[in-house]
Amino acid sequence: MAYNFMGNDHSNEFGTQDIADNKIVCILAYIPFLFWIPLIAGNTSYCRFHANQGLLLLLTSAALGIAVSVVRIIIGWIPIIGWIILGLVSLAAWVIIVVLMIYGMVVTGQGNSKELPAIGSLARLIK
Repeated sequence: MAYNFMGNDHSNEFGTQDIADNKIVCILAYIPFLFWIPLIAGNTSYCRFHANQGLLLLLTSAALGIAVSVVRIIIGWIPIIGWIILGLVSLAAWVIIVVLMIYGMVVTGQGNSKELPAIGSLARLIK
């Protein structure tokens, strides 16, 4: 079985009323540290799906932050070139997180339930 980089679409697994009732709350799951709000506001399978995606985004953000720190330790002491490389790595990490956040919010706002690209199908942490 090949890895699906763009993630799977789970929209047909949830009822239309569940989606309509919890769409706005589930959008908040894609803001780091707010993945838990859908669990409290409407503990349904739709909310758990988006809370899981938000938690994966938070963990990815933390992992990228650690990676940027490692780059800072390794090459941050090199004048000019090291600073430029560190800036580019930091910018790339920030852009990846923001793009995934916006993607998750837009897809959820449209009433769909798609996994986040690259990371969405890695784990199901919230059951």
